[in-house]
Amino acid sequence: MRNSAIILILLGLSLLGFSWPLEPYNNQKAYEAAYYALEGEHKSQQFHELRTLYLTKKHTLENYGLTLIILGVFSLLLFFKGWNNFKIPKNKLSIAIIGISAVIVTAFGYVAELFLESSRGTFPHWADSIGIPIASVPIMAVLLCAWFALNLMGLLKPFKTGGLVKCLKMNNINYWFLFILSITVLLTLILIFRGYFWMVTAGILWSYYYLCLLVGRRDGVLEKKLQCPSKIINLQQYY
Repeated sequence: MRNSAIILILLGLSLLGFSWPLEPYNNQKAYEAAYYALEGEHKSQQFHELRTLYLTKKHTLENYGLTLIILGVFSLLLFFKGWNNFKIPKNKLSIAIIGISAVIVTAFGYVAELFLESSRGTFPHWADSIGIPIASVPIMAVLLCAWFALNLMGLLKPFKTGGLVKCLKMNNINYWFLFILSITVLLTLILIFRGYFWMVTAGILWSYYYLCLLVGRRDGVLEKKLQCPSKIINLQQYY
């Protein structure tokens, strides 16, 4: 797993290095001349068609390069000791911090993506393509915080930290966390395929947050079932 992570990082760096000397457009002057000559009610559509015609692979290589680096870094951090020793955090505060980080990265990544695409000339100068989306960020942040807090309530029920992920089985599983984890992983895979590196980072954090809640609730329920009047049976003997 560690070698795979290093390979991902090296591939990402290679793509970034390859994109570095490339120009954004195959003919900058011709593109700008055609761009500023656009007029009429359909000029926004014409702009995007024109830009696609003149774009090189520079931005695409940058996006996929950064996506691979992010995947490699997270793989190193999460699977540093290998899949067999992959555990959720040992305390509930760490799980909450992961969730808060997912909220922050989602909101920040949304704004950063807008500014990045604006700097790349993705939007025509006559369109308000940043102002309106940015105005919605506070609302999005509130909704994300509410969603984070709603799922964090799983910590208030039978919950055990520090459990091994590899022992995840369908018995004693929380189907709600399984459902949202599956949806999030699927969406993250789509983002990886499209090279949206900012949202890939957020997707990985959300996935890890849900995974922690899923494993913790599973172990908490199992521990409760195995309780004896005199002591709690150690779960490690069941791994």
